[in-house]
Amino acid sequence: MAAAHNHLRGPAQLVLTASVARRYYLDGRSKVEIAEEFSLSRFKVARLLDDARSSGRTLVRFRGGTFEMKHLVRWLAALDPSVVQALPQATDSQITTFLTVVVQRQLLLEQADSAGITLSADDWRQLRAQHDSAISILSTVLNLTPQMLHDSAATPEARRDLAMAHVQDYFERLVKGRARFYPVPPFLGETLRAQAEWRVEQAGIQRALEHAKELRAAVDSSQAPGVPRMTPPPPTGRVDTTPRRRLQ
Repeated sequence: MAAAHNHLRGPAQLVLTASVARRYYLDGRSKVEIAEEFSLSRFKVARLLDDARSSGRTLVRFRGGTFEMKHLVRWLAALDPSVVQALPQATDSQITTFLTVVVQRQLLLEQADSAGITLSADDWRQLRAQHDSAISILSTVLNLTPQMLHDSAATPEARRDLAMAHVQDYFERLVKGRARFYPVPPFLGETLRAQAEWRVEQAGIQRALEHAKELRAAVDSSQAPGVPRMTPPPPTGRVDTTPRRRLQ
């Protein structure tokens, strides 16, 4: 599989680049996770992300405009995950057809916007319900609410520190298997990355790697000869992490 990816050219290579960028920038996946998902080396993932950063690359030209890499990355966040996962293995002909359909939809949306066509009241209610549901799930997994921030912290700095502590606690529980993983919804992730201050902390990455090594050692020791295997309890519920379609 890795060898096949290394020999991709043309549209297939561009779609792979966009898919990797979507996982990294929109889904918050690590380079290690992306490398495992697409059967790539971490070096290859880093190179693809570098390519995606020059997102002005033109994928399709049409009368009056172009369809660029940044447009494709945004569309990938709105499509069915099964479609996105199949794209890196698609033929050039299939990808050309896919891009044609996406560009047509992009043009239709732009024309509708220019004509002043807006969403109906029912559409807005559905979008608000999906938004509120996603925020509610995040609030639950982080054990953090606006009221808690208001009551427990008097200054913006104190509220930030409290929120960071809850996020840190969530990751601690996550790596120790005491919490379920819930990805930040793409619409929220894009907004945070565009408007909030953020950075990658190498010390945090190192702590995560150390936790992973500890967990791997614990699993290996539990599977040693003579040690009874632990059977995990059945799940008590399932968080709905199905990505929702959104208008671009």
